[in-house]
Amino acid sequence: MSGYQQQLEERKGSSLFRKRKIRSCDTQWQLDFSTNDYLGLSQHSGIKRAFKQAVDIWGVGSTGSPLLSGYSGIHQELEELLADWLGKPRALLFNSGFAANHGVLTTLLDKQQRLFADKLVHASIIDGMQHGEARFKRYPHNQPLPIVSKAIAGDWLVTEGVFSMDGDACDLNQLACLKQEHMIKIMLDDAHGIGAYGTEGKGSLTHASSVADVVTGTFGKALGVGGAFVCAGDDEVESLIQFCRDYIYSTAMPPAQAAAIKASVEIVRSSEGDERRGRLNERIQYFRDELKQRDLKTIDSGSAIQTWLFDSDEDALNMATQLQTHGYLCSVIRPPTVPWGSSRIRFSLTSEMPLSELSTFWDTVDRVRSRL
Repeated sequence: MSGYQQQLEERKGSSLFRKRKIRSCDTQWQLDFSTNDYLGLSQHSGIKRAFKQAVDIWGVGSTGSPLLSGYSGIHQELEELLADWLGKPRALLFNSGFAANHGVLTTLLDKQQRLFADKLVHASIIDGMQHGEARFKRYPHNQPLPIVSKAIAGDWLVTEGVFSMDGDACDLNQLACLKQEHMIKIMLDDAHGIGAYGTEGKGSLTHASSVADVVTGTFGKALGVGGAFVCAGDDEVESLIQFCRDYIYSTAMPPAQAAAIKASVEIVRSSEGDERRGRLNERIQYFRDELKQRDLKTIDSGSAIQTWLFDSDEDALNMATQLQTHGYLCSVIRPPTVPWGSSRIRFSLTSEMPLSELSTFWDTVDRVRSRL
């Protein structure tokens, strides 16, 4: 039996065996807490209209890699819009956030450099570090000192703006001080911040655009579409175009997708985007208050990602299963995705969740807890 077959057999017999959930247009949930559609833009009529119109012009696919036939005028327009929005010289499109993070870390760093990374960075960053040439060390979550105090000019630090599993934010002020003192470069993965927070939806860059030298993010969360980007300086972006295998050897995203993303960015930057972020913040505060009122074990987070921690995998699974029978789609996150002993139900909130439905949800939680 090969190594992967042995691992598979072991996984099948454990509580960690993963199962895909089949999503159907006919499935109706009271509330879907598993979505990353923080602003509810995946169903926005203007974005869908932009997608359909671009399909009529360009077709459904890009037909090639971006260095051959796959790069169109709408791709260029989107990149220019992103650079302007986030205050960086250039932007580059990728098919996924995983490819963007992996591509940056395997392309822009060499064996002469060191990389310091938060302990809770995304799997794509971990793979990028492991596959890249730079030596790397990981520091305790949100505690870069004293490890990064040993950094020298040319070293890199990589972190998330809003952490995907805990929902808390990095300390950008501390990173700014480290950057100034040690002359390091900072890479910020703001997949869960872009669009959802800040002025014009700039996320973590709202008050710290100069802190991050390289910014990565996705269009599949607050922007409601799919794909990803890198925003950085001229040399960094041009190097990715010339040498990044994740970029060069992938078919470009369809022009219609780029058109939909462009429409989404324009909405996110508008007064409508402000209104949606306001509604989202109202729901975040309500949810936090309900968690605190019941004295449930959680992680302090001001983002759309809220957590309910459990003492065991079984307890988390049991509660999620009970809630699903009442029409609430809740995701259980277990090791190895999160550290052992921190299994949780991870709630993703959106601006479009009715407050009345959230109130009903907590009434259901109370009834279920009273029976367990």
